[in-house]
Amino acid sequence: MTKGTVHVYVGPTCSADELHQRFPGAVVHPPASHGDFFSADIGSGDAAVVVDGHYHHRLGLRHKEYLYALDRGVTVIGAASIGALRALELSAFGMRGVGTVYELYRAGVFDGDDAVAVAHEDEAPYSSLSVPLVNLYTAARAACAAGVLRAEDVDIVISALRREYYPTRTQARVLHVLRRTGLPEVAQWYERQVADDPHVFDQKRRDCLAAVDVAHHIVAAGAVGRVVGAEGADWKTTFLRAWANHFIGMAGDPPLARRIAYQQIFDPHYPRVWERYLEEVHRRDHRDRAERPARGLAESLSERIGAAGFPLSAARERQGWLHDFICPMPDLSDPFEVELLLGAEEPSDVETVARYLRQMREFSSRNSGPLGQEISTVLSAEASKILLCDIWGVPLKQLSREYRSRGIPNARTAVGILQPFIVGAIKERKHVRAESA
Repeated sequence: MTKGTVHVYVGPTCSADELHQRFPGAVVHPPASHGDFFSADIGSGDAAVVVDGHYHHRLGLRHKEYLYALDRGVTVIGAASIGALRALELSAFGMRGVGTVYELYRAGVFDGDDAVAVAHEDEAPYSSLSVPLVNLYTAARAACAAGVLRAEDVDIVISALRREYYPTRTQARVLHVLRRTGLPEVAQWYERQVADDPHVFDQKRRDCLAAVDVAHHIVAAGAVGRVVGAEGADWKTTFLRAWANHFIGMAGDPPLARRIAYQQIFDPHYPRVWERYLEEVHRRDHRDRAERPARGLAESLSERIGAAGFPLSAARERQGWLHDFICPMPDLSDPFEVELLLGAEEPSDVETVARYLRQMREFSSRNSGPLGQEISTVLSAEASKILLCDIWGVPLKQLSREYRSRGIPNARTAVGILQPFIVGAIKERKHVRAESA
């Protein structure tokens, strides 16, 4: 049986070189950020150790993303830094916390991310530029044990250091604060200890190494992660699915989302593909919910319309209208749904998508903005709508019904997914050759 892989999301807390040396099989990633847990590279039986995470100028992992990973069978461990805080917040749902920093959060000694936050370099090895408060707490406790600091003064020291904004809490600033607080002998002792061993008070690093070690033992035992404590809770929201679809859809060459969008726009018969998708997904989702065999979507709609009190003739007239407004968000992590969405795709379509995207990149690079940024929008929204009407052979007043019949929820989305293909479509006059559905 193949064992899982240990993935470590770390930045300034511990160097990738040290982790590779101690744990050769571990896969070391940059600090965790939004979307990391949607990767196909991590799956059931793996362990994800979250130590550091991005924030400020990059979105961090959302709490639902941790649950998403657990639901996929990934054991999720938090330690040392933001991972320890998230582990405390999500411990009731299956995330594990490891190490002293986690225990400090659990005991209420610290309750905010400022206790573990540091300023660091933007690129690997993400070297720390300031000192985390949890490491200074470790130093204060060690000073007590060494007889340099009185136990009753620990809170005074930590309170003084806590008032410093974390990016400015540099080594030099720490020494200044200690002296200003009236503890020059503690400052001298601390400076000497760190000079002898830079990691002497590095509790975050120790916790990181301990967590990775725990993860290896968990993976070796064949453990599988799962969400607990959420029975009956509908935590898989449309926001979570949208996030997952965004990152999953951008994977592949050409990206999966672009392949689906190409079919939605340029396949003249895609409304049939979408109707089959709706029927098959409806049958699958209702197969285990009823005693009798699952009914089709159209039958269910007819029953609901009738129950609403419409006359039968009116119900039949309205059935097609309502069908246009059933536009669920597909799950691109589900191979069954993806296969349905790409049911009419030909190998030549994949080649065309790749070619159109290449032409778009070339166009964008030639027409970059004043600051060198690439252009992502070729036509205005109104011009794009006109082009879509031309491609689908429908008047503007029927545009909304047409894009909904193709699984596109609104005009903004239709305009957005069209943009990457406009240059290629116009260049090859694709919009002229397309027939109406």
